[in-house]
Amino acid sequence: DAPWGEGDWDGGGDFGSGDLVFAFTGGGYETGPRGALAAVPEPSSLLCMISGALLISLRYRRRFNG
Repeated sequence: DAPWGEGDWDGGGDFGSGDLVFAFTGGGYETGPRGALAAVPEPSSLLCMISGALLISLRYRRRFNG
């Protein structure tokens, strides 16, 4: 019994020629490389430090001023 990770892509329980046929019938191998995906940029550490310092200063300002 072969799992999907070992090549049983058609669910037949074994890896065989049917699995290769199943893999190639989608045609994804002929489309070539995929286009670039729009990545979400990670916040920079400088931006995080500035935001944290601003929030801390606002908290202390409220604490001491009123």
